[in-house]
Order: sequence, then structure tokens, then C-alpha cells
Amino acid sequence: MAVSRPRAVIPYTFYPESDPETEDTVASETPPQQRLLQDASEWCTCGNCMKMPTEGENVCCKETLKVIRRMNELPDTPTCMTYHPGLEPNCLNPYTLQNMNNIYRADYGPLRGRTIHDRYRHLAYRSFVSWCWGYLGRRVRVVIPSCVVCRIRQEFPDLAGQYVGFRPPLD
Repeated sequence: MAVSRPRAVIPYTFYPESDPETEDTVASETPPQQRLLQDASEWCTCGNCMKMPTEGENVCCKETLKVIRRMNELPDTPTCMTYHPGLEPNCLNPYTLQNMNNIYRADYGPLRGRTIHDRYRHLAYRSFVSWCWGYLGRRVRVVIPSCVVCRIRQEFPDLAGQYVGFRPPLD
């Protein structure tokens, strides 16, 4: 009778392999460093981005996986997310944002904003993130592409031209 040796346990043997088409990787959405030193034309591939005040905010819609997926849902992929026919009704329409304000107020209380444009701008950013990423959860934030931020700011400008920009969540 032969003595059987115990076999080594091989982890993850029965787990399915990941699908690169559906897998979200942080690396694919991390912008290269040194963009603060460059002009937007050096890193923007859509042609509508503007230089933002911090390194992390200098991101083009053509390098953000979830935004690319949203653009690729159309038969004719737009050259920039700002040309997507869904951007206006989801993020720039005041009536949609009024409804979002009511939902926000019911869940979190009133928005703190000096002007209606401040509140609409905040809600437009939230709407864009929800539209592209879905629900992220508390204290989970993503950087919105520069071109989209600029388009929202164009629609709902701050009277003094003072914008806060991306703020990571506080732990």
C-alpha cells in the first residue's frame, strides 16, 4: 500500500479570474505626476480641460474609466464628456437639480451655500458622480474630470470666482 502525501493547499483555486473589461483599478484612474508643471494641452486628450489648482484634479475625461464607460454607451462616442447628451439633463438642468436638492435635504438637511449657484454646483458634482460611478458610500470621493468641472462652473459660476476644488474625506 502506498502512503499518500498530503497535498498543499493552493489558495484561490476555485475563484474566477478577473475580467480586465469590468475590473476597476485605482492605477488606471491615477493621473501621472507633475501635471501642475504642465499646460493642460500636454495631458488633456479631449481638448476641453483646464489646468486645476492641485495635482490630483488635473484629470481628463478620456483617462477616467467610469467616465469612458459612460461615453462608450453611445453609438457615436463623444470626443469629450461635456458633449455627452446626458450631461445637461443629469447635471446642468436647474429643474433636475431642484429635485436633487429636495432629496438631499430630506436625507442630510439643508445644503450650506451662499447662493443658488453654489448649491447647484455642489448638486451637479454629486449628480455627475452618481451618474458615472453610482453610489459610493460615506466618505468615498472621486475626482471629477477637469473638463466636466469647468463645464459645471461655467453653468453655475461663483460670483467671486472662488472655488474650493476637490477635498478628500476627513477620517
